[in-house]
Amino acid sequence: MTSTTEAGDRSGTDDTSSRNVFAPSGLPGAAILGALVGIAMLVLCGVAVRDLVVKAGWTGGDPWLASAAHWSSESQWTSWMWAPAIACCVVGVALVVASLKPRRPTHLRLTDHDVLWTRRVDLARRCSAAAESVTGVDHATTVVTRRKATCTVTARDSADRDRVREVVESVAGDAESQPRAVVRFSHRHGGGRR
Repeated sequence: MTSTTEAGDRSGTDDTSSRNVFAPSGLPGAAILGALVGIAMLVLCGVAVRDLVVKAGWTGGDPWLASAAHWSSESQWTSWMWAPAIACCVVGVALVVASLKPRRPTHLRLTDHDVLWTRRVDLARRCSAAAESVTGVDHATTVVTRRKATCTVTARDSADRDRVREVVESVAGDAESQPRAVVRFSHRHGGGRR
């Protein structure tokens, strides 16, 4: 069975199903706030269990939830109550907006493969290693963003600049999004590691 996509035949994915493959992505925007709301609900459940224990007579004291419900049913609306009501509305709208926001992709898809992904930092390491493999290059560091792979190369005058650009562009081209490769040179005169 061969999997095909909009880009055409991808023979490297013959062992996968024809279902859509989703990109690895980060946490949803509402995950952290949702976890905090969940913790608050667990605390409320703990209070409810405590009230059940008090109601069963296993321990002494007044039930907290019943007291809170009694207080809220007898209290009159006052101006200070607007602040918590508006805060609850703002938190609710923020949670809805955060949950509808698309997740941020965390990986780059590799060319010609539906199911192979790499992180930006790994692509940067590969670009740096490829640049350092060229004779005359002493050190290379790379930063990969969504649109650009910037490789800063420390090289001797004898280093073949075109070859360095070629290998960095080749490695950056392995990503399907193909970030634009930018190679910057700084010179080291005299000897070096190679």
